[in-house]
Amino acid sequence: MATKLQVGKRPVDKGQHYALLTQFIPKERISFTRADRILHSKDKSFHEPKEPDVVIWPKDTHEISQVMRVAYANNIPVTAWGGGSSLQGNPIPVRGGIVLNMTKMANILEVIPEGLQARIQPGIIGDDLNNHLEQHGLFFPAFPGSSNIATLGGMIANNAGGMYAVRYGVTGNWVQELKIVLANGDVIRTGGRTRKSVSGYDLQPLFIGSEGTLGVITEATIRLAPLPAAKASCLASFPSVHEAGGAIRSLQLSSITPAAFELMDEAYVGMLNAVQSGVDLPELDTLLIELHGDMEQLKLELHRIERLFKKHNCSTFSTYTTPKECEALWACRKGVRLAFNAKRPHTGILSAEVAVPLDKVGDFIHKSKELRRHYDVQMMNHGHMGDGNFHTWALYDLRDKNSLGQAERFNDELTRYALQIGGTASGEHGLGMSKRHFLPVEHPMSMPWMQDIKRLFDPKGILNPGKIFPAEDMRDGVVPSSAGKRVAANGSPLPSA
Repeated sequence: MATKLQVGKRPVDKGQHYALLTQFIPKERISFTRADRILHSKDKSFHEPKEPDVVIWPKDTHEISQVMRVAYANNIPVTAWGGGSSLQGNPIPVRGGIVLNMTKMANILEVIPEGLQARIQPGIIGDDLNNHLEQHGLFFPAFPGSSNIATLGGMIANNAGGMYAVRYGVTGNWVQELKIVLANGDVIRTGGRTRKSVSGYDLQPLFIGSEGTLGVITEATIRLAPLPAAKASCLASFPSVHEAGGAIRSLQLSSITPAAFELMDEAYVGMLNAVQSGVDLPELDTLLIELHGDMEQLKLELHRIERLFKKHNCSTFSTYTTPKECEALWACRKGVRLAFNAKRPHTGILSAEVAVPLDKVGDFIHKSKELRRHYDVQMMNHGHMGDGNFHTWALYDLRDKNSLGQAERFNDELTRYALQIGGTASGEHGLGMSKRHFLPVEHPMSMPWMQDIKRLFDPKGILNPGKIFPAEDMRDGVVPSSAGKRVAANGSPLPSA
């Protein structure tokens, strides 16, 4: 009996499907093996794995266009895959179908030092890009903490941010031009190399942060920044979250603009001490700051920060002014998740990643601790204080579904609180599978228009289905009711567009 490849509700003969693909993709870059399918079934989130039917490693835009034409003609789901480092289930192929592993498209096509630009393919890893750019005295600043594994394409698709967002913004702020393959195989360009343009509708922001649901990014022109002349860091601890909150507000109201401005609460610092070798920080609410610029000016700013923080009963204040010192300090913060997973292999992390208005940072911190007591969960807070973006970890036992359920309830209530105080369900990780039920809560009037955009670019719903929209079916998450009104796929009424 011929093996069948399940595509939506229609089984497709695997041999026929394979033959179509091999017309334009060499056999060695197509895999139906179980090992490759398992490898592409899960990201770094808590969601259950879902294996694709086939994994393809394309090398250029033309190959992806041809794959999409086959997929479109046969209603086959397609999910683009980068570093697999997402935390909300963003690249999990929940409908099976094809996974496009973009890591063989990892070239720097052109560096234009005079224009502070580079043209790159989406599979290049963040740190690899910046290591290459050093020879030009340039860097791409908008990287998440996972820059050692995250790819540029994944960062653009999720509009990733990170510790430097307070000074440099997020990925989308540095993208000037994109080449994109649409669901039907058509290729378009958005944006341009100029710093500004009002020529027609600006389609580019639709694709930045769309989590691969509108098109597959195959090339990007990005802006670059000159490497800072020097870096300096400081670490300050406080006896309570009240004092830390006051210090945060004082720095935000000053003329100092940190490159990075991080909060680690006492529980997070305790965990960091426990899992990172050679780290022994005071287990108090702690602020971690990095400054960029001329060293003499940075030393003056460090002194000003110390004076500001002392007014809020700062317990300890340490400065780091050599590259080696700064690198060691931030390495303990960046590598904490991997170290935690190694030390506590049976403990999962559910990240309640949200962003709140700067004036609500203190309220959010207090609420998270209140909910920690209410739900009796192990919780620790860290976040990017410069833009109000929190990564609140709720820990759970991987062997206990009830433990995960409690963490999810904590996450759900904390996210709803963030929305109540004017925040967002996700500042940089995306909605993915984890938070798509918050979309109609946060954007009740505009969600139908978002679904119309999805339908316009992907009328068959084959691009990364099951993400962003709640209860998404194989088309686009919206089905007509008998009365002709717009309803979600779960039957809930939606506002009229």
